[in-house]
Amino acid sequence: MIDGLERAVRILDLFSSDAPEWTVSDVCRALDLPKTTVWDYMQSMAALGLLRRTGRGRYRLGWRSFQLGLRARMTSEISGPAWSEMRDLVDTHHETVQLAARYRGEVVYLEKIAPHTGVRVNATRVGERLPAHCTAAGKVLLAYLSPRELRTVYGEGELRSLTARSITTLSTLETELSSVRERGYALDVEEAVEGMCCVAAPISNRHGDVSWALSMSFLEYRLPTHGDAYARAVLEAARRLSEHAP
Repeated sequence: MIDGLERAVRILDLFSSDAPEWTVSDVCRALDLPKTTVWDYMQSMAALGLLRRTGRGRYRLGWRSFQLGLRARMTSEISGPAWSEMRDLVDTHHETVQLAARYRGEVVYLEKIAPHTGVRVNATRVGERLPAHCTAAGKVLLAYLSPRELRTVYGEGELRSLTARSITTLSTLETELSSVRERGYALDVEEAVEGMCCVAAPISNRHGDVSWALSMSFLEYRLPTHGDAYARAVLEAARRLSEHAP
């Protein structure tokens, strides 16, 4: 990988809804890079529109980052077809529905529709990323990797946890992923957000590769009474999307 491009991406990755502004010093500390190097990169990225200065020595994402994100969303081969299925799920079950993809050990949320009333799940906002092993969508996307690919993603160390119920070892994750493959869908029970559950099913492309996951989030107390129905609905919607996915 080109070193300069990798560094620019690492800088862009720091910006999030929870941390929308960064100074050069902040970036230096976060990435362990020299101040002169970071300053040069951020000046160049601001000149290109990827970042913008706020006037107080701080930077936010710029107009070009917004434009690229919007273009990616508008030209996605799955977002359009998925939107209709997601809307139907929300209208029928009144729960939050997400479309996600995987980047290394993280799940990235591409689309989301929430009901007009009820609990909003901020952690799954469009563009947000979470550890894949802590989420139902992430487990679905990890389940179809080979053992070698999975170990390349995670190595041998302890896995990051988001709640007390998160999976923290690779061996436990491997057992969980085997269960996901057997039943065809994944379940997250308060592993990413306390009090919340999520069910997810795989969407495969025309080559048979699992490229996306469709998921539905709901309050934990609904799992015994609604969990099976939610799983069937998400599985069926994901199956239809797989049939028409490019």
